[in-house]
Amino acid sequence: MQAYPPIVRPPAEAIGTLALIVGAIALLIFIGVEGALIYAVWRYRASRSSTEQPARFERNTRVEIAWTALPALVLALVFVLMLGAMAEIGGAGVEPGLRVRVVGHQWWWEFGYGAVTTANELHIPVETAVELDLTSTDVIHSFWVPELGGKSDMLPGTTNHLRLFARRAGVYEGQCSEFCGIEHAWMRIRVVAESQADFDRWLAAQGQSAAARGGDGERIFLANICVNCHTIRGTTAAGAAGPDLTHAGARATLGAGVLPNDVARMRAWIADPQQYKPGALMPRVPLSDPELDALAAYLVSLK
Repeated sequence: MQAYPPIVRPPAEAIGTLALIVGAIALLIFIGVEGALIYAVWRYRASRSSTEQPARFERNTRVEIAWTALPALVLALVFVLMLGAMAEIGGAGVEPGLRVRVVGHQWWWEFGYGAVTTANELHIPVETAVELDLTSTDVIHSFWVPELGGKSDMLPGTTNHLRLFARRAGVYEGQCSEFCGIEHAWMRIRVVAESQADFDRWLAAQGQSAAARGGDGERIFLANICVNCHTIRGTTAAGAAGPDLTHAGARATLGAGVLPNDVARMRAWIADPQQYKPGALMPRVPLSDPELDALAAYLVSLK
């Protein structure tokens, strides 16, 4: 995959810079106002002169113009700075190097890289402008990864856009920031920023179908209601209501962040998802202990 030119700086950095500038302006205004107040208290204190008349400002045109014009100029300056930051956050003049489709569900995330679909864990290359096309299938969600950019609501039937940019490799945590139901707090976002080469390898692996196994775990999966909601490419399972599980074992967490992803937690999740995520649309699957063991091992093996 081609390496793309970087944008000037991450959107989150532009937001931080704007916040610092506005904070500095506010601090200067505070110091000026408090300084004037202290001077007035000292200058016109009662002990200084009992006969001196207090200053009168109600007919001082210059003062009235000054204290009207100065706040207006400050607000105009902040407005111009805000417009510049918004243009930078939106990536004005910079073509995205990667476009990802993001769909919000109650309560998990779907990520689409062209024909490749995954869930809950977003991978992006560093030093690349990433354009997210955001929508929802049910209620209003909101995508927010504070260290990488701004946030944007996700509305059913509407596509909004959000620009992300990671300068360094690492894992960035995010969260749905619009209350979307009982499990809103467990609608976590995990963004993995990696080198272009690592990202290309990950995307190529995600595009592959699951290796045909034909063991007990696969048989149990295909023989139960799992296939009504989930897809595992390379098998007959083609459900679309739940996350694509073709490479479920490669993800760090289960249930959009509710549990770490290993065989023991996978088994517990399948046995009773309502225990860990009450209200989740995944039902309890009536399986025996040996069937749970085989199914959990199978799903975690899907790398």
